[in-house]
Amino acid sequence: MKSKAFLQLSVISGLVAGLVCFLFFYILKISDAMPLGTRRNIGMIFMWIAMTVGASRYWKTVHQTVNFLEIFGFCIIVVLIASAVDGGLVAYYTSSVEPSLIPEFIVELKKLALQDQASIQEQFGDDKASGPIDFQVFLQQIEQISPSSIFWSNFGVLRMLFHFLYAALVGVYLRKTSLSTYY
Repeated sequence: MKSKAFLQLSVISGLVAGLVCFLFFYILKISDAMPLGTRRNIGMIFMWIAMTVGASRYWKTVHQTVNFLEIFGFCIIVVLIASAVDGGLVAYYTSSVEPSLIPEFIVELKKLALQDQASIQEQFGDDKASGPIDFQVFLQQIEQISPSSIFWSNFGVLRMLFHFLYAALVGVYLRKTSLSTYY
């Protein structure tokens, strides 16, 4: 019962979160905001909500105390499934449904980069190691954005770090709550 509820609720929560993140992407698209820009990061909040609600439902379903690793693992499954669903749908959309979206995003990024060229070189350049950033290399890296790179951006280190930290918070909170409820 416990493992069935664990898998069932984590997969359902992940699928729902991924679909809601894609819906947010689509709402950005139809509202003429650049859906591939930084506003898309707000979708992480939907994953956090799904982690919290799903883990709470799981705890209430099993009717016993839950340990930290159980809830942490639950949340990680939710975020991995949600990231894969969202990334897959966005990659499919940008490659098949509206392929002009990535070139528009590249043009917008280049325009912003050219406006802020001095600050980009100052922030990302390292005079001690390799010298200032080569701006032409930076612009070439922008050109390499593709549907697959958009998919894998959902699994970026910083993004996953935020998800793991939030999963740890949910795990600690539900562990403490379940202990105080049953003991």
